[in-house]
Amino acid sequence: MKYTKQIVFLLFINLIIVFLSIFSGNLTRKLELTNNQIKLNIEKEKEQLLINKIEFSFYNNLDYLKKLHNIYISFEEDHPEKKIVSLSNISDSNKERLILINIKSK
Repeated sequence: MKYTKQIVFLLFINLIIVFLSIFSGNLTRKLELTNNQIKLNIEKEKEQLLINKIEFSFYNNLDYLKKLHNIYISFEEDHPEKKIVSLSNISDSNKERLILINIKSK
């Protein structure tokens, strides 16, 4: 029984190591769960961003804007594409009429 103190000391050290590993495992599990939740939130935001990009492309579409114009503007214009607006018409701020400019991008 000459090595009992060393055996008890090593058993005590091993017991401490086991408890520390269980404690660190519990902490890493909590971190893993929060990381998974953050990843899910990031995926939701990416999906929402993709939807916003699609909506933005619809809002920039000329046909879509014409449909909105037809729905919300009550008066009809004959040929809005043929109206030519000069710089003096734009700079004249005394006029109270609405000037519509149609810009087609090529």
